[in-house]
Amino acid sequence: MTRRSRLSDTVWTAFTEAIRFVVVPIVLVNLVTTHYPQLTTAFMPDLKTYIVFFGGMIVAASTLEASYKPGTFKRLLFGLSALAFVCMWIFVIFGGGVAEFNYGPYFVQFDMSKIVYIILFGISLKGLLVISTYSSFKQAIVEEERKQRLERARERKLAMAAKAATRESTLSPSFSTMSKVAFEVTGDDGIGFSPAPPPKPTSGPTGPKPKYCMICGAKGESSDEVCRNCGAWFSKESFRFGSSEMR
Repeated sequence: MTRRSRLSDTVWTAFTEAIRFVVVPIVLVNLVTTHYPQLTTAFMPDLKTYIVFFGGMIVAASTLEASYKPGTFKRLLFGLSALAFVCMWIFVIFGGGVAEFNYGPYFVQFDMSKIVYIILFGISLKGLLVISTYSSFKQAIVEEERKQRLERARERKLAMAAKAATRESTLSPSFSTMSKVAFEVTGDDGIGFSPAPPPKPTSGPTGPKPKYCMICGAKGESSDEVCRNCGAWFSKESFRFGSSEMR
C-alpha cells in the first residue's frame, strides 16, 4: 500500500467515523428527546456530551489506525483502542441497558442490560480480527524491512568502493609526476632510460716523450741519439720500451 492510498484511506475513515459516531447519533438523540421527553436513562442529562467525547475518541483512534500499514504495532494499538471506545459509546447510548418511561400516572422500566452485554461481547470479538490482521501482515513487514536493510547495506558498500577507488586514483602516480629523464627503446627491445654520456677524456700535459736505452735501460732526452750511459744508439723502439717500463 502506497503512502497516497493510505492518506486517502485515512481521510475517508475520519469522515465516515465522524458521521457514524458523532453526527447521526446527536441528530437521533435530539429527535428522541424532543418527541419523547418522558424517556430517561442514567446518562440522559449529559448524553450529547458523552456522544461527542467517545465519538471523537473513536474517530481519532480509527483515523490513526488507518494511517499505518497493516502488520505494524501502532495499527494494532489504535485498532484495539478504537474498539474499546466503541464499547463505551454503546454502553452510554443505551444507558447501561436500563431505561425508564413516565407517562402521567404510568411508569415503565426497561431492563435490557443483558442484551447490551451480549452486544458488547459481539463487538469485542472484532478484536480477534484486529489481532489476526496484525499477525498475518507482520511477517510481510519483517521481510520488507530485511530487504530494505540489505539494499541500504549494498548501497553503502558501493559508496565505500567508489570512495576507495577515487582515493586510489588520487594517490597513484601520474605521467606528470614522473622523472623528466629521456626515455628510449634500445635495439634489443630492452626498455630503459638513456645512459649518461661518457666523460670527456682529460688531456694531460703534452711534451717530448723520454727515450730509454734498449741495452742498459737508462733514460735519455728525446733529442738524444746516443745513450749517455753506454753509448748505444737510440731506435724507434726506445719510446715503446719506455712506456712498458713505466707501466
